[in-house]
Amino acid sequence: MEEHLISKKELLQQYGISYGALYRWKRKGLIPEEWFIKKSTVTGQETFFDRKTICERIDLIIAQKEDLALDDLASKLAPSQTAEKLVIVTPGGTRTYAVEDLKGIFWEDNAGNRKNITESILALQTQAQREE
Repeated sequence: MEEHLISKKELLQQYGISYGALYRWKRKGLIPEEWFIKKSTVTGQETFFDRKTICERIDLIIAQKEDLALDDLASKLAPSQTAEKLVIVTPGGTRTYAVEDLKGIFWEDNAGNRKNITESILALQTQAQREE
């Protein structure tokens, strides 16, 4: 499996948190839906996360959950409503990402070859800002 990913099972074991807690944090908006990466494996479909991103967020939640209510922490972590967004619409639904949170956008062909198109997308953003 890719090194930069951590499985849901491994994450739960590493932090000693329950499945219920993880999904409660998801429902509260502490962990964005788009962070849940579904992948086919030899045992079926499993959920993975970007290791660095999810571990930083879990560390933050654990450190602050005693001092802040989960709703307050979610409000603090929520992206600005005025932030520019990349919206991707598929037959499976719509996903929205704050542009400032993007780390990379890739075009991947059937053979698994990736082309980084991040700069192309950001150039479109810059062009759109000029046209406003």
